[in-house]
Amino acid sequence: MTILENISYDPALGRSGLYDMILPGNPGDDCNDLFVYIHGGGIEGGDKAGERGVFTYLAERGVACASINYRMYPVGAKFPEYIEDCAKAVAHIMTEGRKIVNFRRITVGGSSAGGYLSMMLFFDERYLGAHGISPRDIDGWYFDAGQPTTHFNILAKERGIDPFAVRIDEAAPMYYVDHHFEDPDTLPRIHFVWAENDMALRPEQSALMVRLLKHYGYPQNKLTQTFMPHNGHCEYVSKSALFGEMIAGFLSGAK
Repeated sequence: MTILENISYDPALGRSGLYDMILPGNPGDDCNDLFVYIHGGGIEGGDKAGERGVFTYLAERGVACASINYRMYPVGAKFPEYIEDCAKAVAHIMTEGRKIVNFRRITVGGSSAGGYLSMMLFFDERYLGAHGISPRDIDGWYFDAGQPTTHFNILAKERGIDPFAVRIDEAAPMYYVDHHFEDPDTLPRIHFVWAENDMALRPEQSALMVRLLKHYGYPQNKLTQTFMPHNGHCEYVSKSALFGEMIAGFLSGAK
């Protein structure tokens, strides 16, 4: 196993523009899967090293991982800059990261705020499109406990309204699910995770998002979900083997 820390995808962002890579073997090796992770923390906390135990678990099982930082509140961040950062990081990993580990498939995902950010990258194609990438170029997406409506800290910190208010606008992944999906054979596999005792309104919003995708014809063999009974919001993420096995199970379903 090799751990490469503080690779820069944007030097102008300082620490916010860095990512780590955790490889099963040595730099330059071939690898079937690379998992790109966007950390949680309400877009105001957290760090790329926070789930290192999960990445180690995956690397020991042959999965390469990249974990990215991005700008956050309260300093140096406002919508949609943190989404743009994540798009830039994914683009860098797809080009420069491939020189470090020659992966065959790439999956992007995250937990909590990272789940929200990864959903925004997938459902609003403009962010990756700015780098010449389609969300369909990503082989899989893993949305763990993300908010499909406008993120609560956008509401609280930028709009000055109750963070539990429900808004579906340009800052909401759900906003972009408004038509039947064309060319379904080219759509990637996507997976949703949420917990029984998740944050207020999160289980209901997650269930609505999945139902909406089904209504608009997202292929059922490419849309899966995991419900975590007796768990709080992202409680399982700190259990490295459990969460690592959940991710590995999703990756193992790829052809």
